[in-house]
Amino acid sequence: MDTAGAPCYKLSVYPRDRNGRGDAHVTKVIVEPDESFESALKRFKKQCEKAGLLSELKKRQHYEKPSVRRKRKALAARKKAKRRERYSD
Repeated sequence: MDTAGAPCYKLSVYPRDRNGRGDAHVTKVIVEPDESFESALKRFKKQCEKAGLLSELKKRQHYEKPSVRRKRKALAARKKAKRRERYSD
């Protein structure tokens, strides 16, 4: 297969791990020569969503105090328990 004339794109995101290094896990999509860029972008977005990169980015946009984090997690646990109780009947 000759790929000399076909453009080859490589989409990647290097998220930061807890220590600030960019080697936590890498989301990569290599575009095949016969694949459209739009379909590769769609695959890339799906992989980013599956890896939880956008939610992690939103979560780390602003500093959250440990007390606020505990309250948020406790509230989520209460909601989850309430939902589980409602559907168990």
